[in-house]
Amino acid sequence: MKNDLTKWMNILKVALAVIGIGVCLLLFGGPNNTAELSEVESFRDGAKMGAATWYTIIVLFSCVALVLFFFVRQLISNPKKTLFSIIGIVVALVLYLLLYGIGTNDTSETLALTESIGNVSKGTITSTTAGLYTVLFGLVAAVIAIVATPFIGKLRK
Repeated sequence: MKNDLTKWMNILKVALAVIGIGVCLLLFGGPNNTAELSEVESFRDGAKMGAATWYTIIVLFSCVALVLFFFVRQLISNPKKTLFSIIGIVVALVLYLLLYGIGTNDTSETLALTESIGNVSKGTITSTTAGLYTVLFGLVAAVIAIVATPFIGKLRK
């Protein structure tokens, strides 16, 4: 049974990769950045870009559904460990919201964004900065935990 599941999962993985590569290859036929605006708009609204967009949307929603399914399954089978995961997610959310509330002094000019990007809204800059600091905090906490765990284990003995 386990071997059959592994076989089918490998087939699914290869099939999704082949379809994804095929859809990406369709995009290579698109216009470059020096093309006329009408040509870019026609490609954007065309079937090639639509296929790539819908494939991406389907894969992302499928992944989110699988994550939620396995999360609920884990919550039922091992609630104690899952509770710690939920606490970690809530701490990360609170940290993000706190950093978002504090804000940032960065602007499009201080970030030296190119003119091709244009001005970016203050909310986008604040949200991105808060997200980056949240991820950085998580990475630093993980490294500290990795380094400190052996020492804590020796102290307990």
